[in-house]
Amino acid sequence: MVSIRLMPGTFIAVVMTCVAASPSVSEDAAPMPTFQPHVDMKTFMEHVLSPAAANIWKVNGVVIDEKGEHDLSPKSDGDWEQVVSGAATLAEATNALMIPQRTRDQDWNRYVKTLADAADKAYHAAEAHDLKSISEVSDQLDGICAACHRHYGLE
Repeated sequence: MVSIRLMPGTFIAVVMTCVAASPSVSEDAAPMPTFQPHVDMKTFMEHVLSPAAANIWKVNGVVIDEKGEHDLSPKSDGDWEQVVSGAATLAEATNALMIPQRTRDQDWNRYVKTLADAADKAYHAAEAHDLKSISEVSDQLDGICAACHRHYGLE
């Protein structure tokens, strides 16, 4: 068995050397990137938020055509994966809504937080293939989005 005995202060010197060499705390570490939007809000809504939400909203949908009524609720693992993907995208996209350049006023992040919480519920319900819960959250999302759009005049 090997025994290493450090003299007083040696341990502290070794730790300080490791800390100084660590890229996360050294002076040469890269600065934190600043977050910036790459598209305007209308484009972000059209290409990110709306398609993600549509994957959740469609669970309550019915299509009526010449062949009859067709329930759009998920029936296969592939259908559920689309709902999971939409909910995950919507939940994560709420972070992009809080980029400072997108924040509209002091109420903005409150609306975003409400949307994030509902999207997270939708994600967990979709993962569990819980149609009743995903339908309830779908209705909540509709109300959340409508309230925000009314408040900010977004169409």
